[in-house]
Amino acid sequence: MKSDLKIFTSFVSPFTLEELVKDDYLPVFILRSIGNSRLIGKYSGTSIHLRELSPSQEIFRARRDEKISWEEYKEKYIQEMTYINLSDIVRRLENLALISDAKGIVLLGYGGNPENCHRSILKELLNNSGLLKNEIIELEWNLK
Repeated sequence: MKSDLKIFTSFVSPFTLEELVKDDYLPVFILRSIGNSRLIGKYSGTSIHLRELSPSQEIFRARRDEKISWEEYKEKYIQEMTYINLSDIVRRLENLALISDAKGIVLLGYGGNPENCHRSILKELLNNSGLLKNEIIELEWNLK
C-alpha cells in the first residue's frame, strides 16, 4: 500500500527551520555529521537524524573536492542507497509524523541549491520507488 505521507525537501537554515516548525512540519536531517552544528547539533543521533540517507564521507569529499563529477557522485550515491530499505524509511517517516502530529516531513540537507545536493537524488529515488501517493517536491522560499 502506498503511503499518503506528505514529504518535501529543503535546506537547513535558521529561517527554514523556524518556518517548518511554525507550519507544523517535522524537519528530518539527512546529513552524515551534525554534532558540531550550533543550529542542529542537538538532533545528532536522534530519531530525526537519518544519517544513513546521507552520502558516505568518501563520495561526499570526492565531490566537494571536485575529484568526481556530479554524474559520478549521483551514480555512487545511488549505489550506496541500494543497501537502504526505502520501504522501512517511509514507515519510519510515517511514524515520526504520527507521533509528532506533523502535517508532513521535510528532508533537509545543507546545500542551498537542491540540484547540487544529495536530497535531489534521494527525492528522485523515493518518487520512483512506488511507495508514495504524493510526489516529493522541493520547498521554495522567498528569501528576498
